[in-house]
Amino acid sequence: MKLGTIRLNGKPQVIARVSDDKGVALPFTWMEDLILAGDAGLDAAADAIAKAVAGSLPVIDLTQADWMAPNPRPSKILGCAVNNNNLNSKAYKPMTAPMFFIKGRNALTGHNKTIDILKEHGQSIPEPEPVIVFGKTAKNIQPEDALDHVFGYTLTNDVTASGVKFSQDAIALKQTPDLVKPHHLAWRETFGPEDTYLYFIYHAKSKAADTFAAMGPWLTTKDEVEDPNKLSVRGYIDGECYTDDSTANYFFPIERVIAEASKWFTMEPGDCIHPGTASKGTAKHPKGNVGTYLGLYDGKLTDVEIEGLGRLSNRVNLVK
Repeated sequence: MKLGTIRLNGKPQVIARVSDDKGVALPFTWMEDLILAGDAGLDAAADAIAKAVAGSLPVIDLTQADWMAPNPRPSKILGCAVNNNNLNSKAYKPMTAPMFFIKGRNALTGHNKTIDILKEHGQSIPEPEPVIVFGKTAKNIQPEDALDHVFGYTLTNDVTASGVKFSQDAIALKQTPDLVKPHHLAWRETFGPEDTYLYFIYHAKSKAADTFAAMGPWLTTKDEVEDPNKLSVRGYIDGECYTDDSTANYFFPIERVIAEASKWFTMEPGDCIHPGTASKGTAKHPKGNVGTYLGLYDGKLTDVEIEGLGRLSNRVNLVK
């Protein structure tokens, strides 16, 4: 089934999908409450859908819904960086483990809301991705057990402001040779004994700014997703497809991403991981998402479409 969260009469309300533009209210204010209820929560949702179809519960018209992210209150949102063969093929050294960054709740916004880009963000790009939503606590789990901890999947547009990432939030520090250790340089190409620069890039403003984690509209329960490693993922800008890719093109499969995350972070019910962007370009947009600059599309829609999960739409808003 498909579940979501809207503001109804100004208050959060968990809903279930009845049809394309109809939903039914569930006895939960927050998605985490439904997740923590386990089978009883899913049974309540199924019962409400059946009653709405039968006409014994009122339906909600969703054509003008005030959408929130499906789970507006995760304790954390993790992103997995460069987890796409199209991107990692350009690496000086292939990744040895998934790399993560973190976002807060402030970054969340819902379907049909704006993605707000400040002038200081500079060149910014979209990143269409599925999102794993946890159904139970995961800590130090193995890849073969990873999907047992998943509640369902939703969609995100993981906006990246590379303009600020490689300007205000990046710095190269030239250290004296005695302070430079092998692990400082092993990951990158070096240019002789005088190259003792250490590079630092910080992702908070470029990845976790307000509205940079658009999610939704629906959270699809995991029973409806046969294989999360074989989902087609498309991104659109002003109606044109700029990337047509698949989660089969991930460098690390979703099970490995989940297991690695649980090694470093205790993943709690309702927490989210988006495991990697779609990157492969199209005929009209051969550079894919990395060549799609949101600053050129003020007021236009940017969409994420994922097989079986639905379509997320947001409007680009360049903050004046």
